[in-house]
Amino acid sequence: MLVYKYRNCAQRTWELLLNRKLFFATAEQLNDPLDSSIDIDAEYERAKKLVCESDDHPDGRKSFLIFLLDGSHRFKDPASGKRIGLNKALQHFIQSLGILSLSRTPTDALLWSHYAEGHCGLCLGFDLDLLELDGVFIKGDIEYAARPPYVDLFLKMTEELGEFVRPWEQHKYPDEHGDQFYTSQLSRLMRANLLVKSEKWKYEEEYRMITSRAGHRAFSPKALREVVLGTRTRESDRETLANILRHPDYAHVQVRSVRHVPGTFEFGFVDQDV
Repeated sequence: MLVYKYRNCAQRTWELLLNRKLFFATAEQLNDPLDSSIDIDAEYERAKKLVCESDDHPDGRKSFLIFLLDGSHRFKDPASGKRIGLNKALQHFIQSLGILSLSRTPTDALLWSHYAEGHCGLCLGFDLDLLELDGVFIKGDIEYAARPPYVDLFLKMTEELGEFVRPWEQHKYPDEHGDQFYTSQLSRLMRANLLVKSEKWKYEEEYRMITSRAGHRAFSPKALREVVLGTRTRESDRETLANILRHPDYAHVQVRSVRHVPGTFEFGFVDQDV
């Protein structure tokens, strides 16, 4: 199963192939300002308001439970030194991570236009089974949604927390229950932030990898299975690519080109000799 990285034909692309390193960007460097940057704490406050307004129990039990989702753990803000809740701490952490965006499709016209120099660039096809990059701890297909999932997620977690946290009943639960819930809470919030985007981006068919920090990660040349050329890739860039792929480590790499499919607005493949 292949995933693709669209690139322009520029020095950094040739260095990517020569040095065999892929770049993981921070959330701030992504082209969508909402990508991995939705304010988790603001979404939590929206959910908390809904719960508090609908909580008709005299003791405000659900209000107490949703407070625990952010108030049971305190962290030090690296910028101000003040104590902050889980949501803000998680937001700071996410902003420091490295993100590699790939696509399941190599033939989308918009991707070629936006990320491959208006069809003048190329597309690198990697075998997911062989693309082992150091430090990756989250990976998967992007989920596309009409709106951010946080409010629904906070409401759901409030209900789940109430299944075992019931101090008004003098109920005690094993520490491991709390630890498991906390771990699940972190995982679900991170995946909601990093692996959910607006449905407006659905055409990208994005597959994403996340590392603990931004920067370059080395890949095995065996992971690169094919290079797809655009409909406008320049002859000089074809020659540069051919010279790079003459290295024995890239002997297995197939080169193909996309071409317009007559009678449609779609693109298909033709094999290419370089």
